[in-house]
Amino acid sequence: MKKALTVAGAVALAAGAATSVIPTSAAAQQSSGRKVVARSVASPGKLVGSPNASKSSSFIVTLQPHNAAGLEAFVKSVSDPSSSSYRKFITPAQYAARYSATTADVAKVTAWLRSQGLKPGKVSPSRTFITVNGSTGAVQKAFATKIRSYKAGARTFTAPSTSVTVPANLAGSIAGVVGLDQSRLLHTTNVRPDNVARKATPTLKSLGATTSATSGTSDACSAYYGQYTLPYIPAGKAPLNKKLPGAMCGYTPQQMQAARGIDKVKSTGKGMKVGITLWCNDPRIFNDTNTWAGDLGYQKLKASQYQVLTPAAGFDPNYCDNQDSGGVNVEQALDVQSIHGAAPNANIVYSAASAPFDDALITSLHALVDNNRVDVITDSWGGSETNDAATNDAYSSVFMQAAAQGIPVLFSSGDEGDNTGGNQKVTPPSPDYPAANPWVTAVGGTSLATSNVSGSKVGWEQAWNTERSVLSSDTWGPWTYRYGGGGGTSNYHPQPYYQKGVVPTRFAGVDPHRVYPDLAGAADPYTGYLIGYHDGASASGNFTLGKIGGTSWSSPWTAGTLALAGKRLGFLNPIIYGKGHAGLTDISGNQLTHGFELKANFVSKTTGAIYQALTTVSVNSQNLEDQTLTSDKGYDNLTGFGVPTSTKTFLAALLK
Repeated sequence: MKKALTVAGAVALAAGAATSVIPTSAAAQQSSGRKVVARSVASPGKLVGSPNASKSSSFIVTLQPHNAAGLEAFVKSVSDPSSSSYRKFITPAQYAARYSATTADVAKVTAWLRSQGLKPGKVSPSRTFITVNGSTGAVQKAFATKIRSYKAGARTFTAPSTSVTVPANLAGSIAGVVGLDQSRLLHTTNVRPDNVARKATPTLKSLGATTSATSGTSDACSAYYGQYTLPYIPAGKAPLNKKLPGAMCGYTPQQMQAARGIDKVKSTGKGMKVGITLWCNDPRIFNDTNTWAGDLGYQKLKASQYQVLTPAAGFDPNYCDNQDSGGVNVEQALDVQSIHGAAPNANIVYSAASAPFDDALITSLHALVDNNRVDVITDSWGGSETNDAATNDAYSSVFMQAAAQGIPVLFSSGDEGDNTGGNQKVTPPSPDYPAANPWVTAVGGTSLATSNVSGSKVGWEQAWNTERSVLSSDTWGPWTYRYGGGGGTSNYHPQPYYQKGVVPTRFAGVDPHRVYPDLAGAADPYTGYLIGYHDGASASGNFTLGKIGGTSWSSPWTAGTLALAGKRLGFLNPIIYGKGHAGLTDISGNQLTHGFELKANFVSKTTGAIYQALTTVSVNSQNLEDQTLTSDKGYDNLTGFGVPTSTKTFLAALLK
């Protein structure tokens, strides 16, 4: 297991960080009277030089909390159904008074930053961090580090090549520095199927599905699993050696509500606020959502229901533009329309970060938490796990603050399984982060098959894990990994208290660490969710109705479901891992029994042209892969403790 670097010891313990060790270079700096506050990057890419000393950069300096042990104890008690403090949440002002850095510490750090030629900016309302701007020369002088330029792929970026340190007399005030390392570029977690259905007249009927049609043979996409089979695809490759259903059109919000029994719940989310964090902002999303709703005969979003928070310093033009949001506008639409689909009267607050980096996303999370703006937060982004304690502690800090204030924080578990590509002999497994953080609720993915047009009848639901085989020269090719729900074991965070004695050793390890996800929801893009957005990939760039999936669907849909509770629920994991497991339905079994047949889109390696090939897609294909994730009875690292198949049962368990 990787070991964590000592940065903010008190927070590291509260966040469940691993036993700390200090690399030789860092130990030398500590002994010379300085404290390490961020680690150097071991292998960021190819070294291409050094940035100009006058080049400006922005980052955040995180502050040491007050009484970190007390904070951990409070979060545990306020999240424990058996405690007298259960759900007696506190306000941001109370949080700051009890657990944040003192105003004297803030003044001390601010004065030191100015003395080093840096420009401290806004102090977060929770007194958790200070935004800072400064030249490369000033950064190197202040933090006794070296900033270098690297290249990885087509991207050039900067990162510290030596540990970032501060004078020892600031050890009690500065917890860490986040944002100097630009090597960890975060990404969204949505995926599109190979057979993306796009129509200019976006209704289910125009896509081909009709309410009167029964199972048969047709080129149209299906409104439910098995409605149509395609006329021209031969029997698939063993073990799927039969003709399979064609691809589905994608679920409407009405179908998903029926499948999850939301139509049997009186609440519509009125009075509740759901927060989203992501970088950039597409100003067309509100109108696109209402066009989508109108096309599907669904309730439209009122202007008062949608609010956008933008970063104080604006957007980084290297990653954000005015329209396609740097390519993440599809994710923004999916988040908004999933929440609205589950809770049509809930308010949505979109907190936009300036760029896809940790410091920017931590800032956008605090924008929701520090002012108590929302009742639940969903996040559909992440990256590889880092063992930089400064970054991990900063995330744990805002997640624990949210828990103290009663705000559940959900994260998509990822869409690449355990990140081995289906072959752990070639690529070792690695976790996604922040999904692997112990203070969030990670949402995995399933394949959900309805058996009627309305969605009220569910045929089956399995863990989402997809392989495909392509027909070429009348021969089916080998099965290759496509994608699947994320999950795994943290290399950094030890096993949290709520998983002890509950999560099997085969998942947690002999030296037990945090395992995720905690629960799951529909995510398979081959069934998919219909969303409406402006598609920058199309020639016209017009409004498009498209099918999409990934745990970027399961997380915001689950957040919308939580809004139906009508009150703040706080940190969910103790309930999920407790008796009854929050009324979740276990998803078990790893047998390949279902799949799809379709015309899939491919790009020619020689000409770059798009062509179509007949394809067989497998569902729950763990027996075709060599990876560490599996769907078993009880807890497993693909679907956690299961799915809220009955929203009424799920909410009743959470509201006890």
